Amino acid sequence: MHRKHHAFTDIGGDPHSPVLLGWKTVQAKNVALYRATIKDPDTISRYAKDLPDDRWDKMFFGHNKTGLLLGIAILMVALGPWTGLLAAFIHANVYLAGNAAVNALGHHFGRRPYDNKATNLQWLAFFTMGEGLHNNHHAAPSSPRLSHRWFQIDPGWWIIKMLTILRLATLRFADIRLTPAAKASLS
Repeated sequence: MHRKHHAFTDIGGDPHSPVLLGWKTVQAKNVALYRATIKDPDTISRYAKDLPDDRWDKMFFGHNKTGLLLGIAILMVALGPWTGLLAAFIHANVYLAGNAAVNALGHHFGRRPYDNKATNLQWLAFFTMGEGLHNNHHAAPSSPRLSHRWFQIDPGWWIIKMLTILRLATLRFADIRLTPAAKASLS
């Protein structure tokens, strides 16, 4: 889904373009748009052929609600039944709303330091662990770092750096690798 979106950003073939579908539609139907796209065998064979089948991912997230129910059960055991349910409800809504907001708003409103159709919304980046720096992400889609300027807030990058320092994560590369189009837009 994600790779297909980058291949067809805001033109025909983009599975969740707010420009084509309207940002309200993408905000409201983001999960349904994802599910429809990932069930298409042609999309999987073209955009995910290098990704090995992940048994655990399929077991927990490929069968309807298994992963969701397991996560809620863990929260209920760890926090108590009512607090666990409340935490699951808050997490799901913040995650889904934040993800949909990045996809819906991140192609309409905000700054475009690079010549691509996505936008940077710093206020949204603060709440979405840096994902609101969507123009930067489209300029360097394989980079784990979404902040490209010293003043951009990217909490996700801070966590990734901390995990690498603690040797709980490994980076393939830490530098910002701009696409050729993004490099050209800077000159």
